[in-house]
Amino acid sequence: MAFLEIRNVAKSFGGLMANNDISFSVEQGEIIGLIGPNGAGKTTLFNCIAGFYPPTRGKIFFAGEDITGLAPEKICLKGVARTFQIVRIFKDMTVLDNVMIGAFCRTNSTSRARAKAEEILDFVGLTDVQFQISAGLTLAGKKRMEFAKALATEPNLIMLDEAMAGLNPSETRDAVELVKRMRQKGLTVLLVEHVMEAVMPISDRVVVLDYGVKIAEDKPENIVTNEEVIKAYLGEKVHVARQ
Repeated sequence: MAFLEIRNVAKSFGGLMANNDISFSVEQGEIIGLIGPNGAGKTTLFNCIAGFYPPTRGKIFFAGEDITGLAPEKICLKGVARTFQIVRIFKDMTVLDNVMIGAFCRTNSTSRARAKAEEILDFVGLTDVQFQISAGLTLAGKKRMEFAKALATEPNLIMLDEAMAGLNPSETRDAVELVKRMRQKGLTVLLVEHVMEAVMPISDRVVVLDYGVKIAEDKPENIVTNEEVIKAYLGEKVHVARQ
């Protein structure tokens, strides 16, 4: 069985089918890109995987265990962490305290949570601002802090929801490098992203959704020449330079 397996997952809201019969798998150590136009169902699928929504039907397996419909905190404890499309921070708390909250997922010890948070902040490059009130961070800083909060829960799979949206080219390159270093540390990454110049070069495979349905799954170099994907989303062929 794959590390993460999505089997025929569907999610409906009343008469609206946001996800319909979606299946794909993620192997341990992979970076998988999940793309598609706005309203394609990408974040809904993320919410089903992370436990924020129970699927209407279908199954989700992680590390060989059925996690379908489990509460988010239970899924987090099993080793799945996520960030959010709109950053969610405790704006009146310091950067360090924000990340310590994530670390408390694994320990009741304040000293251990602090040590873990300091380690993660060094990894993401925020040590210099760890005592700053988080509301004062730039958007790029807030997104890095979101990474840090998720990493502090000690996940095996991290799901990044538009982690590079709103960043300038330099900040995007830095974020891409951080994702690559996550993989080097042994993490598996599933990312929703609209910045094609970022997601295509680092993804092992790309899954494409449109109107809640999976329309393609392939290597990036094949996705960008797939006529159905171009028509539904890309609009034109995107040059892929592997990094």
